[in-house]
Amino acid sequence: MMNEFVPDFIEPIPIIRGKKCNFLLLVLYVFMTFSPIFLGLIVWYMYSFLVGFAFYLLGTLFMGIIISKMRIVSLPPYQREMSYNNMAIARWYLGENICFVQKDWE
Repeated sequence: MMNEFVPDFIEPIPIIRGKKCNFLLLVLYVFMTFSPIFLGLIVWYMYSFLVGFAFYLLGTLFMGIIISKMRIVSLPPYQREMSYNNMAIARWYLGENICFVQKDWE
């Protein structure tokens, strides 16, 4: 068994409060999740299926890079290897960088 670092305290996902921050959370989540699909569908409609599929794959690649950068900026260093979905990453990003949520444990 390998010696693994287990932190004493794992920070919970920030709770976003306020209508403006919840609206930003919804917009960011929809953008992160569905923008490659919308991009692929629009290009498919304008050009062809093959070009639309290529743009879908390219959009998925770029969105993965953006999501990974958001993880690095907002998650605590010892929690970056844990798996989070898009909504949790958006909550961490908004809670740490834009909405400045008051943490209960501090």
